[in-house]
Amino acid sequence: MDLYLIRHPETTAPKGTCYGRTDFPLKYPVEDTADSTFSYLPPNFDFFLSSPAPRALKLSSALLSKYNLKPTELCTIPTDERLWEMNFGDWDGKLWEDIPRKETLPWMKDFVNARTPGGEAFTDLILRVDAFIEDWKEGGVLRKDWERTNNRSLTSLIVVCHSGPIRAVLCKQHGTPYEEAFKSPVDFGSVHKLEIS
Repeated sequence: MDLYLIRHPETTAPKGTCYGRTDFPLKYPVEDTADSTFSYLPPNFDFFLSSPAPRALKLSSALLSKYNLKPTELCTIPTDERLWEMNFGDWDGKLWEDIPRKETLPWMKDFVNARTPGGEAFTDLILRVDAFIEDWKEGGVLRKDWERTNNRSLTSLIVVCHSGPIRAVLCKQHGTPYEEAFKSPVDFGSVHKLEIS
């Protein structure tokens, strides 16, 4: 199965803001991102999923429109809570420079395992994203259910989510240590195609 992971568009969050669950308005019209992103997507797809975050849902809706599919109140965009960005807890929505260094220093030394106050560690995000991928692999619960319902094989899945989940999946796929997750760019609106068996 081809899996297309897409990062949401850029938001108006001030530079240097720590945010995962806080939602900021989009910086540019969503159609701008949809236009550039769409050129990297297949002409057809089997299933489409989104993070529940408004910034991801807006891009999802715009992309579905480009496929001539429009969500309605009776047919909403399917979401999965496991696709949320990392939960930074008490830090979420604050500027990094406004968060006491005595709190951020220990986390920055081991962001993979250290948990933010009232939030997650990167390992928490990894666990939920791994579980999501397992459910859509061949033989996975959600994939089997989809194939049984639709009476055909699932060959392409498009997912709109966030930098953190995408990085977690890419690290696992490429055997990259999670400590190096943020060394490679995952740009706003970027598409990352993987093959999931």
